[in-house]
Amino acid sequence: MIAVSLIINTALFFIVLNLGYYRRRRQNPGYPEKPFHQLYLFPLALGIVFTLIVDSFRGIVFHQLLIFLAAALLLYWIFYVLAAPKR
Repeated sequence: MIAVSLIINTALFFIVLNLGYYRRRRQNPGYPEKPFHQLYLFPLALGIVFTLIVDSFRGIVFHQLLIFLAAALLLYWIFYVLAAPKR
């Protein structure tokens, strides 16, 4: 899943950052070329960083949900199971 997210994020950054350049280059073939690192490496680096940040937040949220579930079960057990009147 991380690989798909990385590919999508990198493609989106590549399109957003280079769409104007390709449009100008198609209209004017004499337009100066963009350096390799600005054309390919910068969108790739942004895609990698964005993917790492989003996936780490997704992991943190999942971890917090597990902790909340454990706390909720513990509180339920304390207030409803242990405090139930004995028959």
